[in-house]
Amino acid sequence: MQLRPTGYGRAWAWMSLGVTPLLLALIHLTIGLRPEHFVFTAFFLGLAWAGPRARRFSALTAPFVLTGLAYDFLRLFLHFRPEIHVGDLFEAERAIFGVGTAAGRVAISDIISAEIHPALDLACGLTYILYLIQVFAMGAYLYFRDEERMQRLAWSFTVASALGWITWLVWPAAPPWYVDLYGTGPAVLAAVPSPAGAARFDALLGVSLFSSFYARSANVFGAMPSLHVGYALLPALATWSLGGRLRWLTAGWVALMAFAAVYLRHHYVLDVVGGMVVAVIADGGVRAAQHALAGREAHPNGASIEVST
Repeated sequence: MQLRPTGYGRAWAWMSLGVTPLLLALIHLTIGLRPEHFVFTAFFLGLAWAGPRARRFSALTAPFVLTGLAYDFLRLFLHFRPEIHVGDLFEAERAIFGVGTAAGRVAISDIISAEIHPALDLACGLTYILYLIQVFAMGAYLYFRDEERMQRLAWSFTVASALGWITWLVWPAAPPWYVDLYGTGPAVLAAVPSPAGAARFDALLGVSLFSSFYARSANVFGAMPSLHVGYALLPALATWSLGGRLRWLTAGWVALMAFAAVYLRHHYVLDVVGGMVVAVIADGGVRAAQHALAGREAHPNGASIEVST
């Protein structure tokens, strides 16, 4: 550790000494501190003082960490939500993605989630619990191969999160498991988050991964869009032009995540589509911003290029 930081980001090293305790104080006063808050801030404080290469890594990965910390603040805005849409997605799903049966028209998501099997529980549970790990792993891979793509993934993760959270607050909607438990009547605001079908994964392995995870969830009425699916699509978009096996691995992961979201009764097919739309918008916006910044760096004085004919 260098007592006098030099090189890349040396100003940030000094600033981190003030920013870190202020951030912890803000978290303490608003949502309450948890062990992971200390771990994240201590980790990045260490990177800020470990040297210029470590500081550059912390700068590139900062969008991931800041987004993770920002999620906890979402609960502060839940009481500003308008009327909660309990049955709207349920009815729309049946109308758009419904099939005729002897019992009437049934949404395809209902059919998928009804055909349970231990092998599917295991595969879908693993996929669903690793939704962030896959994004971070792809970010680490791109850090060593292509920093520009890594930045594209990191910032599109932040933008997609913001778009999803805003939608949850502006148009709050009940997920399928909620309708199964409480019906389509007035929203039960006291309803607690549920692992839904993912509880079968916990039971299968004798663990409490999903029950613990959803016990700390900030929001029950965030069915639309599915950020699990949106996050899965971001690495595929960022690396698609690289081709090869990576293209099909990331595309396969998106398909598996989409199936898991519906099979585990966390989302409707409509939510899956919404998550994909959010990812495409976020990735496109970040990519456009990168191109604009690259153009400015290439022509810092705004000089125009004349093409003779």
